[in-house]
Amino acid sequence: MADGKSSFVLYTEYLRHIQKMSMDQRGELFTAILRYAAGESVPELDAAADMAFSFIRERMDRDNAAYMEKVEKRREAGKLGGRPKANAYDENQTKAKKANGFSEKQNNPDTVPVTDTVPVIEKESKEKSMRFSPPTRQNVAEYCAEKGYSGFDVERFLDYYTSNGWMVGKNKMRDWKAAVRNWARAGTAPKPKNTSGNKFNNFSQRDYDYDALEAELLNSTPQGG
Repeated sequence: MADGKSSFVLYTEYLRHIQKMSMDQRGELFTAILRYAAGESVPELDAAADMAFSFIRERMDRDNAAYMEKVEKRREAGKLGGRPKANAYDENQTKAKKANGFSEKQNNPDTVPVTDTVPVIEKESKEKSMRFSPPTRQNVAEYCAEKGYSGFDVERFLDYYTSNGWMVGKNKMRDWKAAVRNWARAGTAPKPKNTSGNKFNNFSQRDYDYDALEAELLNSTPQGG
Protein backbone atom coordinates (compact mmCIF):
# COMPACT_ATOMS: atom_id res chain seq x y z
CA MET A 1 0.00 0.00 0.00
CA ALA A 2 2.98 2.29 0.58
CA ASP A 3 2.89 4.53 -2.55
CA GLY A 4 5.54 6.75 -0.97
CA LYS A 5 3.42 7.42 2.10
CA SER A 6 5.21 6.90 5.43
CA SER A 7 2.24 7.10 7.81
CA PHE A 8 -1.36 6.01 8.27
CA VAL A 9 -4.28 6.59 10.62
CA LEU A 10 -5.51 4.23 13.35
CA TYR A 11 -9.07 4.82 14.53
CA THR A 12 -10.38 4.31 18.06
CA GLU A 13 -13.35 2.41 16.65
CA TYR A 14 -10.98 -0.54 16.15
CA LEU A 15 -10.76 -1.01 19.92
CA ARG A 16 -14.13 -2.74 20.29
CA HIS A 17 -12.89 -5.52 18.00
CA ILE A 18 -9.27 -5.71 19.15
CA GLN A 19 -9.98 -5.81 22.89
CA LYS A 20 -11.65 -9.22 22.42
CA MET A 21 -8.33 -10.67 21.14
CA SER A 22 -5.44 -12.04 23.19
CA MET A 23 -2.21 -10.06 23.50
CA ASP A 24 -0.46 -12.43 21.06
CA GLN A 25 -3.21 -11.94 18.48
CA ARG A 26 -3.02 -8.15 18.92
CA GLY A 27 0.74 -8.25 18.34
CA GLU A 28 0.34 -10.29 15.16
CA LEU A 29 -2.40 -7.94 13.95
CA PHE A 30 -0.34 -4.81 14.60
CA THR A 31 2.65 -6.31 12.82
CA ALA A 32 0.48 -7.16 9.82
CA ILE A 33 -0.89 -3.59 9.73
CA LEU A 34 2.61 -2.08 9.75
CA ARG A 35 3.87 -4.44 7.05
CA TYR A 36 0.85 -3.69 4.86
CA ALA A 37 1.32 0.06 5.29
CA ALA A 38 5.00 -0.30 4.33
CA GLY A 39 4.11 -2.25 1.20
CA GLU A 40 5.52 -5.55 2.49
CA SER A 41 3.90 -8.97 2.50
CA VAL A 42 1.47 -9.74 5.31
CA PRO A 43 2.13 -12.86 7.43
CA GLU A 44 -0.55 -15.52 7.80
CA LEU A 45 -2.98 -14.72 10.63
CA ASP A 46 -5.44 -16.80 12.64
CA ALA A 47 -9.16 -16.35 12.08
CA ALA A 48 -9.74 -13.61 14.69
CA ALA A 49 -6.72 -11.52 13.69
CA ASP A 50 -7.41 -11.99 9.99
CA MET A 51 -11.01 -10.79 10.37
CA ALA A 52 -9.90 -7.67 12.22
CA PHE A 53 -7.16 -7.01 9.68
CA SER A 54 -9.60 -7.24 6.76
CA PHE A 55 -11.76 -4.26 7.82
CA ILE A 56 -8.74 -2.25 8.98
CA ARG A 57 -7.09 -2.82 5.58
CA GLU A 58 -10.21 -1.60 3.77
CA ARG A 59 -10.19 1.61 5.80
CA MET A 60 -6.48 2.10 5.13
CA ASP A 61 -7.07 1.64 1.40
CA ARG A 62 -9.85 4.26 1.36
CA ASP A 63 -7.69 6.72 3.27
CA ASN A 64 -4.77 6.12 0.95
CA ALA A 65 -6.94 6.60 -2.15
CA ALA A 66 -8.22 9.92 -0.81
CA TYR A 67 -4.67 11.00 -0.04
CA MET A 68 -3.39 10.10 -3.50
CA GLU A 69 -6.31 11.97 -5.11
CA LYS A 70 -5.41 15.09 -3.15
CA VAL A 71 -1.75 14.74 -4.13
CA GLU A 72 -2.71 14.42 -7.79
CA LYS A 73 -4.86 17.55 -7.67
CA ARG A 74 -2.02 19.51 -6.14
CA ARG A 75 0.34 18.19 -8.80
CA GLU A 76 -2.00 19.31 -11.58
CA ALA A 77 -2.44 22.70 -10.00
CA GLY A 78 1.33 23.06 -9.80
CA LYS A 79 1.65 22.37 -13.52
CA LEU A 80 -0.79 25.20 -14.23
CA GLY A 81 1.23 27.63 -12.16
CA GLY A 82 -0.98 27.66 -9.09
CA ARG A 83 -4.10 29.81 -8.99
CA PRO A 84 -5.50 30.49 -12.49
CA LYS A 85 -4.86 34.03 -13.67
CA ALA A 86 -7.88 36.23 -14.30
CA ASN A 87 -8.63 37.13 -17.89
CA ALA A 88 -8.60 40.70 -19.14
CA TYR A 89 -12.29 41.21 -18.38
CA ASP A 90 -11.91 40.00 -14.78
CA GLU A 91 -8.84 42.20 -14.27
CA ASN A 92 -10.72 45.27 -15.51
CA GLN A 93 -13.65 44.46 -13.22
CA THR A 94 -11.29 44.08 -10.26
CA LYS A 95 -9.62 47.41 -10.99
CA ALA A 96 -12.99 49.11 -11.32
CA LYS A 97 -14.14 47.74 -7.95
CA LYS A 98 -10.96 48.91 -6.23
CA ALA A 99 -11.28 52.35 -7.86
CA ASN A 100 -14.81 52.65 -6.45
CA GLY A 101 -13.65 51.65 -3.00
CA PHE A 102 -14.74 48.01 -3.12
CA SER A 103 -12.67 44.97 -2.28
CA GLU A 104 -13.11 41.22 -2.29
CA LYS A 105 -12.57 41.25 1.44
CA GLN A 106 -15.78 43.23 1.85
CA ASN A 107 -17.74 40.16 0.75
CA ASN A 108 -16.76 38.40 3.94
CA PRO A 109 -19.34 39.28 6.63
CA ASP A 110 -17.04 38.00 9.37
CA THR A 111 -14.40 40.60 8.51
CA VAL A 112 -14.98 44.02 10.06
CA PRO A 113 -12.92 46.84 8.49
CA VAL A 114 -10.69 48.58 10.99
CA THR A 115 -12.04 51.96 9.82
CA ASP A 116 -15.48 51.07 11.24
CA THR A 117 -14.12 51.47 14.75
CA VAL A 118 -12.64 54.94 14.20
CA PRO A 119 -15.91 56.95 14.47
CA VAL A 120 -16.82 55.06 17.64
CA ILE A 121 -13.44 55.81 19.22
CA GLU A 122 -13.66 59.47 18.20
CA LYS A 123 -17.19 59.74 19.61
CA GLU A 124 -16.18 58.17 22.93
CA SER A 125 -13.12 60.44 23.12
CA LYS A 126 -15.25 63.54 22.42
CA GLU A 127 -17.86 62.56 25.01
CA LYS A 128 -15.15 61.90 27.58
CA SER A 129 -13.54 65.29 26.91
CA MET A 130 -16.91 67.01 27.46
CA ARG A 131 -17.41 65.51 30.92
CA PHE A 132 -16.86 68.05 33.67
CA SER A 133 -14.37 67.33 36.42
CA PRO A 134 -14.08 69.82 39.30
CA PRO A 135 -10.64 71.44 39.42
CA THR A 136 -8.24 71.13 42.31
CA ARG A 137 -6.84 74.09 44.20
CA GLN A 138 -3.61 73.70 42.21
CA ASN A 139 -5.53 73.71 38.92
CA VAL A 140 -7.24 77.00 39.75
CA ALA A 141 -4.07 78.58 41.15
CA GLU A 142 -2.04 77.66 38.07
CA TYR A 143 -4.72 78.98 35.72
CA CYS A 144 -4.94 82.26 37.66
CA ALA A 145 -1.15 82.61 37.45
CA GLU A 146 -1.32 81.96 33.71
CA LYS A 147 -3.99 84.65 33.23
CA GLY A 148 -2.32 87.12 35.59
CA TYR A 149 -5.00 87.05 38.34
CA SER A 150 -2.43 87.42 41.12
CA GLY A 151 -4.95 88.30 43.86
CA PHE A 152 -7.70 85.87 42.91
CA ASP A 153 -9.33 84.27 45.97
CA VAL A 154 -8.92 80.59 45.01
CA GLU A 155 -10.26 79.25 48.30
CA ARG A 156 -13.41 81.37 48.07
CA PHE A 157 -13.98 80.28 44.50
CA LEU A 158 -13.64 76.57 45.37
CA ASP A 159 -15.74 76.83 48.53
CA TYR A 160 -18.54 78.56 46.70
CA TYR A 161 -18.87 76.10 43.86
CA THR A 162 -18.19 73.04 45.99
CA SER A 163 -21.06 74.03 48.26
CA ASN A 164 -23.54 74.37 45.39
CA GLY A 165 -22.46 71.23 43.59
CA TRP A 166 -20.63 73.10 40.80
CA MET A 167 -23.86 74.53 39.43
CA VAL A 168 -24.16 77.74 37.39
CA GLY A 169 -27.68 78.90 37.97
CA LYS A 170 -29.80 75.81 37.29
CA ASN A 171 -27.25 74.15 35.01
CA LYS A 172 -24.27 71.94 35.72
CA MET A 173 -20.98 73.74 35.16
CA ARG A 174 -19.17 72.72 31.97
CA ASP A 175 -16.11 75.01 32.03
CA TRP A 176 -14.54 76.03 35.34
CA LYS A 177 -11.98 78.22 33.57
CA ALA A 178 -14.81 80.35 32.17
CA ALA A 179 -16.15 80.69 35.72
CA VAL A 180 -12.71 81.88 36.93
CA ARG A 181 -12.57 84.48 34.15
CA ASN A 182 -16.09 85.68 34.96
CA TRP A 183 -15.22 86.09 38.65
CA ALA A 184 -12.12 88.05 37.68
CA ARG A 185 -14.06 90.27 35.24
CA ALA A 186 -16.75 90.92 37.86
CA GLY A 187 -14.18 92.42 40.21
CA THR A 188 -13.69 89.53 42.62
CA ALA A 189 -9.98 89.57 41.74
CA PRO A 190 -7.50 92.47 41.32
CA LYS A 191 -6.53 93.71 37.87
CA PRO A 192 -4.34 91.16 35.99
CA LYS A 193 -0.68 92.07 35.73
CA ASN A 194 -0.61 91.43 31.98
CA THR A 195 -3.47 93.79 31.03
CA SER A 196 -4.08 97.56 31.12
CA GLY A 197 -7.37 97.06 32.97
CA ASN A 198 -10.99 97.13 31.88
CA LYS A 199 -14.35 98.27 33.19
CA PHE A 200 -14.68 95.15 35.32
CA ASN A 201 -11.27 95.46 36.95
CA ASN A 202 -11.88 99.11 37.91
CA PHE A 203 -14.86 98.24 40.14
CA SER A 204 -14.22 98.35 43.89
CA GLN A 205 -14.70 95.15 45.85
CA ARG A 206 -18.23 94.71 47.16
CA ASP A 207 -20.78 91.96 47.80
CA TYR A 208 -22.47 90.36 44.78
CA ASP A 209 -25.46 88.16 44.12
CA TYR A 210 -23.24 85.49 42.53
CA ASP A 211 -26.07 83.35 41.17
CA ALA A 212 -27.58 86.25 39.22
CA LEU A 213 -24.16 87.58 38.21
CA GLU A 214 -22.88 84.24 36.94
CA ALA A 215 -26.04 83.56 34.95
CA GLU A 216 -25.76 86.97 33.28
CA LEU A 217 -22.04 86.63 32.50
CA LEU A 218 -22.24 83.07 31.18
CA ASN A 219 -25.12 83.99 28.90
CA SER A 220 -23.13 86.85 27.40
CA THR A 221 -19.66 85.28 27.40
CA PRO A 222 -18.67 82.39 25.04
CA GLN A 223 -17.03 79.53 26.91
CA GLY A 224 -13.54 78.33 26.03
CA GLY A 225 -9.95 77.98 27.25
